[in-house]
Amino acid sequence: MAAVKLEGITKKYGDQVVVKDVNLDIENGDFVVLVGPSGCGKSTTLRMIAGLEEISGGKLSIGDRVVNDLSPRDRDVAMVFQSYALYPHMTVADNISFGLKLRKMDKAEIEKRVLDAAQILEIKDLLDRKPKALSGGQRQRVAMGRAIVRQPEVFLFDEPLSNLDAKLRVQMRAEIAKLYQRLKVTTIYVTHDQVEAMTLAKHIVVMNKGVVQQVGAPLELYRAPVNTFVATFIGSPAMNTFPVELVNEGGPRIKGQGFELPVPERFVPHLSAQKQLTLGVRPEHLHALLPGETAKISARVDVVEPLGFEVHILGEAGGQPLTAKLGPDVPVKAGDQIELGIDLDHIHLFDRATTYALGRKAPT
Repeated sequence: MAAVKLEGITKKYGDQVVVKDVNLDIENGDFVVLVGPSGCGKSTTLRMIAGLEEISGGKLSIGDRVVNDLSPRDRDVAMVFQSYALYPHMTVADNISFGLKLRKMDKAEIEKRVLDAAQILEIKDLLDRKPKALSGGQRQRVAMGRAIVRQPEVFLFDEPLSNLDAKLRVQMRAEIAKLYQRLKVTTIYVTHDQVEAMTLAKHIVVMNKGVVQQVGAPLELYRAPVNTFVATFIGSPAMNTFPVELVNEGGPRIKGQGFELPVPERFVPHLSAQKQLTLGVRPEHLHALLPGETAKISARVDVVEPLGFEVHILGEAGGQPLTAKLGPDVPVKAGDQIELGIDLDHIHLFDRATTYALGRKAPT
């Protein structure tokens, strides 16, 4: 295992900067997920760590070695790609062992490593099959086995579950988590799926337009997003946002289209002359209005999605799209105009000009 350190890592294609000044300290044995929308630079960053992309600027260290100029095979990393990249004419055992044979490793050691990996991944009975006889999930296990036998210092995963159906993605996500718990190898994982990020990572790196937005534990990013991008990207369904104005009427209050709320005490020290704010409310922090409750918002219901254990409503409120998670027994149907209570203990306020949360300073 090894720590990985990125210092000012930058990638340019001509004059276009696709990854800008990334600084990360990934501890030995950590599981870090790079997440963000398509084109945010996460896969490019991973490929620079792997040595598959040339670094335009900055310093990359794996363990105690600066690896900027090392070839991929000399970096002691193993990568699992979105495409399984299996050789169709080879058996599972030969696919897993191919890289070791190229390194001219002892035959007995190769056989031991293949059997150990197959046992970990529960594919011992598949070793004599060829890829065409495997399901998508089995092929992914073979690709993971090829990485495991390398016994690398760092595992790199580039959207490994994207080609699987929804049910199999959940299953393989659990398999990757179990694999990490067993091997404890430093792991860097790229995905655009924030649910994968939240469930797998010890630490998440949120990227947008080549820039790291926030780094932290999954619940830290969920509970204290640094800006509106992180707030709306992390969490499913996404956080609702409303433009609001700060007013002082017997105390600080925020006014939106058709609603008005008191400003919770925790935000008061961070209020300034800035009057234009963004209110953030997660769907799970809206509820059917309680008798006498005044922290509320009126919503039009366009779509009702019953999920058994809860009901999602999609509609419009305060001039903005709205999603709310309600209890399964709340009587609501499409076309209704309803009032929803707002849990003020869990709202978020952002400076509309900088997009950063109150009390968090935007980078200069």
